[in-house]
Amino acid sequence: MLFRFHEVVSVLTLIVALLIAKHIPLASALPLSQMTGIVCFLFAIFLSLRIYNAELARIRAEE
Repeated sequence: MLFRFHEVVSVLTLIVALLIAKHIPLASALPLSQMTGIVCFLFAIFLSLRIYNAELARIRAEE
């Protein structure tokens, strides 16, 4: 499997928590939208590197 279930769930939980915190007046001064975008972008990079490593291992095993 290319990714583990708990990795995806933990990142999605963090993203939902950031989106919810964005609507709390006490945290309105924080750049939560930008932080959510950064988390999503980094997770996309993480998943793409995981797929790349799996494909590289598959190619090397075929040789």
